[in-house]
Amino acid sequence: MTRPISLFRFLDGPLMDQATRREEVIRRMAKDLAEHNAFSCERDAIRVLMTAGYPSYDVMALVGEARQVAQQELVAAQMSRVP
Repeated sequence: MTRPISLFRFLDGPLMDQATRREEVIRRMAKDLAEHNAFSCERDAIRVLMTAGYPSYDVMALVGEARQVAQQELVAAQMSRVP
């Protein structure tokens, strides 16, 4: 029996710690929600995030925080406008 050739060495463990990954995923989700204007309704937010390719566990666990971040970014952008 032959051994498969390995072109690179596999990493033992995650590339980033859990808190950093969580923040990054929430930031990306919030950006997607803001692009589709789907942060006001939880059902729409879940639908957009699932079709965007996020894992279902991440969507269910982080959809609330992603909606909140998207809403905060919208409010901050509107407050920074000069009348």
